[in-house]
Amino acid sequence: MSTTRPDIDVHPKTHLPSSITQTKWNVIVIGGGPAGQAAAIKCATGGLSVLIVESELTGGECQNWACVPSKALLRPLEVAADAASVGGTREKLRSCAEARGTAGNVNVDLQGLFEYRDKCAVNWNDGPGIAALGGLGVSITHGFALVVGKGKVQIKDWHSGGSVLVEAVAVVVATGSEPFIPDIEGLRESGYWTPREAVSANEVPDHLIILGAGLVGTEMATVYGQLGSRVTLITRQKRILPKVVEYAAELVANSLRQTGVDIRVETHVRKVKRRNGLVEAELADSSDLTGREILIATGRRARTAGMGLTTVKGLTEGAHIDVDESMCAVTVPEGWLYAIGDTNGLAWTTHMGMYQAVICANTILAKARGSYQHQLDNGNDLRISRRHSATATPQTCFTDPQVSWVGLSLKDTKRMNINAREVSVDTGGPGTHSYLHSEGYTGWAQWVIETGTGRLLGAVFVGRGVANLLHASSVAIVGGLTWRQLFHAVPSFPTLSEVYQLLVEKCAAMGGEVV
Repeated sequence: MSTTRPDIDVHPKTHLPSSITQTKWNVIVIGGGPAGQAAAIKCATGGLSVLIVESELTGGECQNWACVPSKALLRPLEVAADAASVGGTREKLRSCAEARGTAGNVNVDLQGLFEYRDKCAVNWNDGPGIAALGGLGVSITHGFALVVGKGKVQIKDWHSGGSVLVEAVAVVVATGSEPFIPDIEGLRESGYWTPREAVSANEVPDHLIILGAGLVGTEMATVYGQLGSRVTLITRQKRILPKVVEYAAELVANSLRQTGVDIRVETHVRKVKRRNGLVEAELADSSDLTGREILIATGRRARTAGMGLTTVKGLTEGAHIDVDESMCAVTVPEGWLYAIGDTNGLAWTTHMGMYQAVICANTILAKARGSYQHQLDNGNDLRISRRHSATATPQTCFTDPQVSWVGLSLKDTKRMNINAREVSVDTGGPGTHSYLHSEGYTGWAQWVIETGTGRLLGAVFVGRGVANLLHASSVAIVGGLTWRQLFHAVPSFPTLSEVYQLLVEKCAAMGGEVV
């Protein structure tokens, strides 16, 4: 994988395989993203020798091409929108825009925005990260890892073509995921953006066509729509954000349309060609679109191709690796291979990958100390909670408004034969203090409550700044708390967290219909 930014070297020429001074390790971690680093650090600080093999930039997809740079683009836009919606700053921004002759444009400086993004991405320089890892006892090398046998990894140098063979008691696969590129006639020949190009671009295209309306597609539609691009957002689904509660997705769609984003649902691109620097796309309904760039945001898949996994029993190149509750590959004898993060397909988020990394490292350390069975018998954290991984994974889509959710939807509970009820409140209307956050605040929240017990099973929050409200619901769901118990968790006045009080009051008002 690469990027169109010529100033970014995705294959650094430092810490190459030839610099490795030992061939035997306690742990080899393939992949230096957040999950891989978390596992490596815990093992190293626990006294084990650890080598990370990273094929590109240390920090992985999240630090370099996804979570961090995308949020660095979105945050200034959020701040500008907030400032433009409260008295005092609104008038000041308006007068500044009029003085510059840019009235009506987005209140951000493009150069400053891109510099801020680059700074957050550490200018795509992984030197500081490598130094920090070294200070914690973790060694690292830049190279492509091939699993060639039990505990054996061949590390190929991208530059010289040479290789080094190393081995370890435990090997952890933490290579993350890569974009899924659909088979569209002419797409590869025409050239396209992946999320990497979208978050690292230094120019705003006059017209950006986006295929896919999940988290990445809608976030990038938010960024480029607010930066002045004409954006066309295309999805095969009936609506955007298909994994989000429908009303929440509608609020985001309405906001995108107000920005000027053209949303096309239940259609797809059949053919693409590039002519005179422009992308010409033919849609399924035979209509045509012409844009400056086309962004492919149609999903991701485990990044395990070409790693030699077919040499290991039960594994398939390019597929996720099935693991047990300790993150150990279930088909691999003798328990030496582990997989964490996107590579195991359990939960496609950075934070859940880091949670899995801690479980994985705890297991490796316990086995190394000969205390695994004792710790397992005494309830130590050597196994993930599959129930909570499946039903309590928090996520946030950083659109405007933001959407944050955790747990089960009502549709999920019906599929699982759980009796439940939705409780919803408007957080932008009378009786709230959202106007202190911004005038004309759009917000909505929903709980899914189990009938009979009153336990919280799911939560959704929509609005600016709601990402920071979500964790309390995650704690309540994992802890099995009821809405009556949450009555005693009093929110601070006057803050957005008062939404919890509104939800509790709505539950109480529904009385016997909920409990």
